[in-house]
Amino acid sequence: MSEKQPLLKDSDIQADNPQHFESLVKRHQSSVFAFLGRMGFSQSQAEDIAQEAFLKAWRALKSYSADRAAFSTWLFTIVRNTALSEIAKNRRRPLRYDTDTVEQVCEETESADAVEQHQLRTRLQHSLNALSVDDRDVLALAYSQELNSTEAASVLGCAPGTYRTRLTRAKQRLRKIWEANDE
Repeated sequence: MSEKQPLLKDSDIQADNPQHFESLVKRHQSSVFAFLGRMGFSQSQAEDIAQEAFLKAWRALKSYSADRAAFSTWLFTIVRNTALSEIAKNRRRPLRYDTDTVEQVCEETESADAVEQHQLRTRLQHSLNALSVDDRDVLALAYSQELNSTEAASVLGCAPGTYRTRLTRAKQRLRKIWEANDE
C-alpha cells in the first residue's frame, strides 16, 4: 500500500489527538469508500457506514497495536464488521450497487452502445446480489486495491491461503451466475 503522507508512530495513533486521527481518516477515507462501494453500498450508505466505522475506530484506538496488525488492516476489520452489521439489519432488501462502481466494470467492456452498457450494469448488479454476503465481501477486499492477500485474510480472520481459495471460489460463482444470466 503506498501512502503519500508520513506514517504516524504508534504513540501518535494512540495519543487521543484528534489531529492525528483526522490525518488517518484523510489517508484511508478514499480506500474505505472504494471498499464499501465494492461491497455494494450506495454512496450515501457508504458515507454513513464509513462515519460509523471511523467513530468506532476512534473509540477503540487504545486497543490498536502495530505488533498485531497494520493500522489499515485493523481499520478495515472495523469497516467490514460495521458493513456486515448494516447488511444484517437490512437483510431483506437487496443491495443497490453504486453506478460508479458498476461503471468501472463496464468500462472494461468494448461496447460503446449506451443501451448495452445499461444492460451490463443491470446484469452485474443482479449477479452480485445473487452472491452470498461472504462472496461479495471477499471480492470487495480483493478489488479495493488497498490490502494484500495477507492483510485481507487478517480482516476476514483466516489464513492467506484460505482467503485466496475463497476469492477463487467467489470469482467462479460470480462467473457462473453471470453466464446463467446471459441465457
